[in-house]
Amino acid sequence: MRFSGIFLFIFQVLFALVAGTFFYMLAVVMTVYDGILSMIFQPIMGGIFSTIAIIFLLIIGLPIRLNHKLNHWWRMHWWLCCLLGAIGFICMILSYMPPFQITVYDDILKQNTQSFNPILSIGGWLFLLFALLHFYFPPIHRTAIDT
Repeated sequence: MRFSGIFLFIFQVLFALVAGTFFYMLAVVMTVYDGILSMIFQPIMGGIFSTIAIIFLLIIGLPIRLNHKLNHWWRMHWWLCCLLGAIGFICMILSYMPPFQITVYDDILKQNTQSFNPILSIGGWLFLLFALLHFYFPPIHRTAIDT
């Protein structure tokens, strides 16, 4: 792997880690607040869960990185990552819309509360992270200019 390939890989992983932790924290803020301990431990948990998801998604996407023909096809169809990322983002938004919310029992409040749809929210989060991890910038097509 060339230096630019290593740099791109590190950028993809770090960008996915930051985005994964951000969306995890956004979901935590929208659902629960347990005081100062939430502010300390939730970012750590967000980083841990995002790292586990990134490792899992890198393993799933390994054929894209190792198979030359598949890698070339994936790079030529770069818009698929944008589509996957958009689908993931839309799923995360839909997970909190009233028709898709689920009802859970809160032991502290001793009542039922509305929460994210776990399939839509976690699935969308994973789709978005996969798209960020395996996004390659569109190829630049250079043509000779007749002078």
